[in-house]
Amino acid sequence: RHLSRLGTMGYHEVVLTGIHIGAYGLDLSPSISLQTLLEQIETHRPVTRIRLSSIEPNELTPAIIDLVATSDIFCPHFHLPLQSGDNTILKKMHRPYTRELFQEQVMAVKRQIPHASVGADVLVGFPGEDDQAFSNTSQLLEALPLSYLHVFPFSRRPGTPAYDYLDQIPPPIIKQRTARVRDIGLEKKRAFMQSAVGRQTSILVETRRDTSSGHLKGLTANYLSVLLEGDVRYMNTVVPVILEGVHPEGNLRGRIV
Repeated sequence: RHLSRLGTMGYHEVVLTGIHIGAYGLDLSPSISLQTLLEQIETHRPVTRIRLSSIEPNELTPAIIDLVATSDIFCPHFHLPLQSGDNTILKKMHRPYTRELFQEQVMAVKRQIPHASVGADVLVGFPGEDDQAFSNTSQLLEALPLSYLHVFPFSRRPGTPAYDYLDQIPPPIIKQRTARVRDIGLEKKRAFMQSAVGRQTSILVETRRDTSSGHLKGLTANYLSVLLEGDVRYMNTVVPVILEGVHPEGNLRGRIV
C-alpha cells in the first residue's frame, strides 16, 4: 500500500532500504522473506523502478538474482558489503561470509546480468590487517568486475570491541591504504562508465538541474549518472537516451532519443 501511494503521488523510483534488508520479514508472524516481498512488488508493480539498497552477500539468493534479471521494474544494481578481502579479518569482524562467497556472488550477478552495477563497501585498517591481509583485499577488488567502491578508514571508537584490540594499525598506514583502495574504486567506476558508452538505455530525470553545467541529470537503472540537454518537461520522467561519452567530472553524457 505504501508503495502504491508513492506511485500515485508521482514518485517513479523507490529504494528498499534498512539496517538489514536481507532479514526482512523474519520477525513477522507468520514470517515471510525478502524474496516474497520482491515477488509481491513484481506482481503489483506500484512504481516504475525499485532499487535494492545494501544486502549481505550471504543473503543474496539465486532467486533474487533471477528475479532482478527478468524484471523490468527491479534495477540491475546490487550493493554488497565486503569490508575486507581477507578471511582472517572477516572472521575477526564477525562477518557471516568469506571472500570466496563474495566473489561467487559478484560473478553470479554478472553472469546473469552483464550490465548490472555491483558496488561494495570496504573498511580499511581494521586491527590485525597486516600487509598480506591488505594485499588479499586489494587483489580481490582489482580482480572482480565491480562498478564502484565505498571506502572507509577504520576509526577507533570507545565502547566497541575493536577499540581494545592490541594489533591496531598506525593512522598513516591506514591513510595510505585507504587512498590506494579509493584509486581502485575510481578505476572501476571509469571502466564501468566507459563500457556503457554507445548503449541505448533509459534514465529517470531528476527535478533539479546539475549545478555546475545547468544540464538535466538523472540515473540509469544500473546506477550511472547521466547529464543531458533538455527542457523542464523531461523532469521527473523516464526517458530513452543514447549514452554518448564520459564527462571529466565523472558523469556520462546522454542524448534523448
